[in-house]
Amino acid sequence: MNRKLLVVLLIGIFSGYTSYAQQEQRCNSVEYLEYLKATKPGYVALMEQADAQLQEYISTHKNNQSRTIITIPVVVHLLYHTDSLNQQLSNWQIASQIDALNEDYRRFNADRYKTPSQFDSIGADCEIEFCLAKRDPNGNATNGIRRIVTDTSVFHSFSDPKFSATGGDDAWPFADYLNIWVCPLVFPLLGYSTFPSNSMTIDDGVVIHYKAFGRINCFSKRYNVGRTATHEIGHWFNLSHIDGDDNGGCNFDDGIDDTPLEDIHRFGCPEFPSPSCSNVSDIFMDYMDYTNDSCMNLFTFGQKTKMVSAFNLFRSSILSSQGCTPLPAQYAWDIGVSKILNPDEFIYGDSVTPVVTIHNFGIQPISTASIYYTKNWKSAVNVFNWHGLVNPDESVEVTLPKIIDSTWFNLFCAWTKYPNGMQDADTSNDFKTRSYIVSLKFPPIADAVNVYPNPTSGVVTIDFGEIIDLKGTITVFNVLGQQEHVRMDQLSLSKFQIDLGNFPSGMYFLDLRVNDNKVVKKVIVQHEL
Repeated sequence: MNRKLLVVLLIGIFSGYTSYAQQEQRCNSVEYLEYLKATKPGYVALMEQADAQLQEYISTHKNNQSRTIITIPVVVHLLYHTDSLNQQLSNWQIASQIDALNEDYRRFNADRYKTPSQFDSIGADCEIEFCLAKRDPNGNATNGIRRIVTDTSVFHSFSDPKFSATGGDDAWPFADYLNIWVCPLVFPLLGYSTFPSNSMTIDDGVVIHYKAFGRINCFSKRYNVGRTATHEIGHWFNLSHIDGDDNGGCNFDDGIDDTPLEDIHRFGCPEFPSPSCSNVSDIFMDYMDYTNDSCMNLFTFGQKTKMVSAFNLFRSSILSSQGCTPLPAQYAWDIGVSKILNPDEFIYGDSVTPVVTIHNFGIQPISTASIYYTKNWKSAVNVFNWHGLVNPDESVEVTLPKIIDSTWFNLFCAWTKYPNGMQDADTSNDFKTRSYIVSLKFPPIADAVNVYPNPTSGVVTIDFGEIIDLKGTITVFNVLGQQEHVRMDQLSLSKFQIDLGNFPSGMYFLDLRVNDNKVVKKVIVQHEL
């Protein structure tokens, strides 16, 4: 392709931004794909070959019952201009984005309760998780965040953020990491991604506007829950937009059987139902549409199948990556919140009693620390001075004093400070977030029962809340419906524990027969490799 034609092509692509100025161009992954097809010889044939391979793989793996959790090491390349302090996102804001991804891809997101009943049955746990890298390509310790000062105030070219020579930062090997570049982009573009194939190169990865990254301190009011990354990584796993980018027609879709045919991208937050193309309603709450973050809440089973299949075909080398494997402890005093056990996704009543797991990442035993916690980040901060003992590379659960809560959607945040009264040597692992929904109405038994931690590698707590005079049975079934364990009890305590530590990793169902009511809860047993 000659230089003049390339310039014309780029002008055409980026002039498309202004045509969306009234409703924001959430994603430019398709435009990026067309750019690569036009500028890389043979790229069209390679992508067609990749699509044929994927369809063949899906058709021959329909009965795959693997329950393996895929874990993706992530490196975030944060590019910020020398004169713009607001582009220097904190480690905690970046960590909050990883929390959001893990909730969305495991369907642990609290707002899944907003999924209309028509689509709730096809909402999938994609069994994909993410971690900020703990080892860099040379095997050295890292927090998975690279901070790069750049002279570029706004990135106009698709490739510029990905190379140090053009003001960006060079990628880590795509065979071992998901590269995410966070930087200032041309308004109103929010992000774009590469698609997987046999022809991936060093520019593989995701680019996201810094204003729409994370779920604390976000600059955007519509894209402030982390779903831009959820959406773009969906492309990185080979998902298409719901409408198939058909430009208002009903002739093409996303190639997924369980998502309805849709005519155009949906913006804002439509009312349900919102039909098109003779369907009952568009699935506008799917992560691969264009709606506001607060209106997105699911991937479907068909999308899960396509993502996992594309990963197994084109990105399976990541399974051998050591990126998520920590090195031995580096510092004397290093403590952090590793899990939030309570609140779970749904809380009833006007208060919540938080339960968190703190982990000693350092070399020395820790007997005191301060635990800070709040809801919705900028509200009143609570402080709990913990005393106990947690040895190196061990964890302990801590129940915190309750906080008064509000209704509907909230974000619980917890972090640690001052292990043994000292400054924490590594603050990047201190912070954790959890989305949850609150209802003031007293729940039916089915919704009152809370199981945590979930996922677990051992003992789970079954919390019956305010239900009293308990009696019944607890039976554990595997995904094939085979009984694994049963216990009959006069359940006199509001909290009951059951040990699943000897169960193989996988999904199980707790069948609770409580006071003549049947309650079924899903629990994931996940042992570290």
